[in-house]
This record gives sequence, structure tokens and C-alpha cells, in this order.
Amino acid sequence: MKLKEECILRGHKGKVWCCSWNPKGDILATSGEDKTVRLWKKEAGSTWSCHLVLSEGHSRTIRSVSWSPCGNYLASASFDGTVAIWNNKGGSWECNVTLEGHENEVKCATFSRSGLFLATCSRDKSVWLWDVDNDDEEYMCASVLHSHTQDVK
Repeated sequence: MKLKEECILRGHKGKVWCCSWNPKGDILATSGEDKTVRLWKKEAGSTWSCHLVLSEGHSRTIRSVSWSPCGNYLASASFDGTVAIWNNKGGSWECNVTLEGHENEVKCATFSRSGLFLATCSRDKSVWLWDVDNDDEEYMCASVLHSHTQDVK
């Protein structure tokens, strides 16, 4: 199989750390050193454009971004030690929940296939498992795993 460059997405300032397709495959989320999450869509023809910049959730580099299985939620993990949960209610993205608890940089956050759990991992050598209740926009820590001897990515 031969791969062909379709386009270069320009917009982030500094490094881009992560990219993630939404479940439908029509929106690409990117996160980066500039403390933003950008949502990209393909316009008419073959032009890709940034249609939204989420910039209010973090104070440091955003290391990863992950979609919920339903595509209505986006988790961003940051070097500021937090995870922001972005909600697309009514077509407008907002950061409605900020998860705290890790003692250091959060390297990754990812939803379970069912969407009922969120796992976060950190430089503090821990993995946190969160129960997800999207109806009430609540995330409760179900467990903290401390068995790693180095940072978890």
C-alpha cells in the first residue's frame, strides 16, 4: 500500500503531541505544546481546516487527547497535572469537568470502549480509573494503581 500526503495541518505553535479521530472519523482532534486542542474538519473538496480551538482547559502543554465512544466527550491530559473533559452539548464545546489528583504531569487519558470508565496515567507512576456518569457530568475515582516503578505513558 502506498501512502500519499493529503495535506499539512498548520495552526499549533510548537510541538503537536497527539492526534485522535472521533468515532465517526470525520473530525481530527490535535493537542500540543501551545496548551490548545484543535478540531479539524475536511471542507468541500480536499481542504482541511481548523474549525475550533479549545484553549481554556489547561495551563501547560496538552500531552494527549481522546474521544469518548459516543463522540460527545473529549478528554485532554496535560503537563499541568489535570485532565479536562470537554462536552459537546448543543453543538458547542465546553470544558465542564476538570479531574485532579495526579501529583505530576498527566501523560494520557483514554475512555473505555463502553464509555463507562476513563483511565489516566502520569509521571507520578500511577494509573487512575474513573467511573463516568455523563448524565450528571460526574467522574468519581474508582481506583488508583501504584504498582509501576517508573512514569506511565
